[in-house]
Amino acid sequence: MHRFIIVALAVLTVASCNRFPDNGLQIAGMLPLEGDCTLDSGTDVRQTLGVWDIQAPFGDFPRIAQFGVSPLLENYIISRSTEIQAEQNNLTVTSLEITLQTPDGANLVLPDGLPNPYSVTASASLPVAVDDSFSSAAAFTIGIPPSYTQAVADAVFAAGFDQVIINIRAVGTTMGGFTQKSGSFPWPVTLCDGCFDLCPTQQDANNLTELALAALLASCLPGQDGYRYCQFEPELPPVVIP
Repeated sequence: MHRFIIVALAVLTVASCNRFPDNGLQIAGMLPLEGDCTLDSGTDVRQTLGVWDIQAPFGDFPRIAQFGVSPLLENYIISRSTEIQAEQNNLTVTSLEITLQTPDGANLVLPDGLPNPYSVTASASLPVAVDDSFSSAAAFTIGIPPSYTQAVADAVFAAGFDQVIINIRAVGTTMGGFTQKSGSFPWPVTLCDGCFDLCPTQQDANNLTELALAALLASCLPGQDGYRYCQFEPELPPVVIP
């Protein structure tokens, strides 16, 4: 009799600890940046395809572009708080696991010891799901760092493609200490070389004020998803003081 009670309690304990769904954390899409370079997790707009100009500069250094990712994260874990226990199922996402592949599903083999897959730091907080729904949050991080740019481009082109698939898994931890990992979210990104290098002509610059020219050249993500950049900015005409 005692043995049966112990076994039953053990089974009950294991079952109660496994209280998270297999897909409690999910990536629901890729968000576009707003006009002020922020993210809105409440928008209904999603990106459908990434475009990456590998010639875009990184700071003052040309041809070492980086590629940012902005996943929409969702938390489906329900509340387990009680009168004597604080909420344990709020979720903090701390990293993204990334695997780079060609469109045929093969992992990219990168030179110089560059790992693939690899992990990048991310930061997002998602409260528990409410009323059988889910909570959402936006995250942003560099999905392909500058140190990978040339190696990724060479490997993709050598394989006969102009597109890389960024497979993303979000990783987080609940306040109760349980690790959550999302399913893989594939993000196709087409590579180009110089397609967003769109400098104003010198004639255009002659007709612009310094402030207007700066606004024209402003870009949230230079060389990515339609954001222009300019390797060689035109000079403004000298200001003539009568």
